[in-house]
Amino acid sequence: MPQILNINNIKTYLIIVGIIAAVWFYKDYQFQKSENIRQSENVSQLRKYDSLKYATQTYTKKEITEFLTYQRKDLQTFLKQQKIATRKIQRIITQELKYRDTTKNTVNLQPVLEAIKNKQNIKVPVIDSTACMIIKGYVVFENDTLSLNITDRKFKNVTDVISYWQRNQWKLLGIKTRLFGKKTITIITKDECGNTKTFIVEKKK
Repeated sequence: MPQILNINNIKTYLIIVGIIAAVWFYKDYQFQKSENIRQSENVSQLRKYDSLKYATQTYTKKEITEFLTYQRKDLQTFLKQQKIATRKIQRIITQELKYRDTTKNTVNLQPVLEAIKNKQNIKVPVIDSTACMIIKGYVVFENDTLSLNITDRKFKNVTDVISYWQRNQWKLLGIKTRLFGKKTITIITKDECGNTKTFIVEKKK
């Protein structure tokens, strides 16, 4: 009966193990190299964000979950309400628009003057605000003149565009289900101001 282990066999096994180890270390090196490039690019994008007003981040599935948990709790809640699992998300586009108009707009309230002629001069701040718009100014009665001065207007809206996949509904024994349904790409948009619409794009096979 030939010996299973001899010097030649041991050498062969060691060579095979060495090749496997070399391939593993090479693949691990390539992975770490690509990860370092990805993370360096993410950091570089964040540094330029304030000046360029634009940044692109490439996240792993775990990092997307952490991003939603610690930085975008509002979006995480929205996704849960829409029953969109984090693992299905392919892209999140967030746009933040800020608008400010400091043009002074004076409204003469002279018709009201007769009702308050005997009162002292007064200046009353005015703030008109909604979820998206804040208007500030003041009503002033001075030198027999009543006026409304608008001094500040601010508008803010945040738009999130989420791309994810889901399965089409179909009937199994008369019961609607998504199990084993055809995958389709879905786009959903969330606005703090306005309406949310969903646009579905299906890839042609």
